[in-house]
Amino acid sequence: MKRKLLLSTILFALLLPALVFTASAPKTVVLAQQSGSKESMTPTFWQRDPDADFEDEGKMHCAPTSVSDGLIYLSKLNGWKDLVPGTEQKKDQIKLIQDLAEEFSTDPSIGGTNPDKVLTGLQSYVKGKGYELSKLEIMTWRTVSEDNKQFKKGTKPDLAWMRSAANAKDTVVVFNFGWYRKGDDGYERKGGHWVNVVGGSGNSFTVHNPILQPEKQSENKSLELSVLDDFIVSKDSGEANMKGYYEGNGSGLPHGESVTAILDAVIVFSIKKSG
Repeated sequence: MKRKLLLSTILFALLLPALVFTASAPKTVVLAQQSGSKESMTPTFWQRDPDADFEDEGKMHCAPTSVSDGLIYLSKLNGWKDLVPGTEQKKDQIKLIQDLAEEFSTDPSIGGTNPDKVLTGLQSYVKGKGYELSKLEIMTWRTVSEDNKQFKKGTKPDLAWMRSAANAKDTVVVFNFGWYRKGDDGYERKGGHWVNVVGGSGNSFTVHNPILQPEKQSENKSLELSVLDDFIVSKDSGEANMKGYYEGNGSGLPHGESVTAILDAVIVFSIKKSG
């Protein structure tokens, strides 16, 4: 009996440290990967949401809002917990949009955000979170800085390239349309707008347009692209002739009758964890 008691005491003494370590070891918290379509997993944040209190009522926050939708989508898809502040609460997306607006140098006084600033700011944001861009591509006639020329695939957006990226599960696509109005010397570019693209078939695309309130984004999401014939623009408003570029129309891109919406730039990106 004494021998059994002694053996039990020794065994307990040997196991005790392991039991203590197991009980006190920290747990690793990882978000579960979510399943669903790109459309269903991509937010429909309204850039002019009064709760956000963005500068100039968010009128020029379409670029950071569209990109934030894409980053949240990738976070849900991959179960990443540290790429964005959060994926479910409005306050977290507001914080993300604010961070991106700073990275993109979004400035309402000069008309919002140009594509080059999006390229630069996106690289900075992603790197700062411990991730890297496994793909970053742009097609545009608009000016791109020397550092970002490596990402430029061409000038006129290519339909097959856009459609392939829009349907790729691990890829985010954003469109930048210019608003062109007819003047004495041809059409003039008077501002523009960014939308997030969540699918494509033929020359039709499904978009989340941040200028629309969430319920309207879910209802009005269709976009049709048609190739332009001769389209002469005035000096400094684009290429001399925008022939071969795409005009956009549909419920997902509302604009006035006096406006021709031309697809000026397309940015495509994918992300992976660094290291």
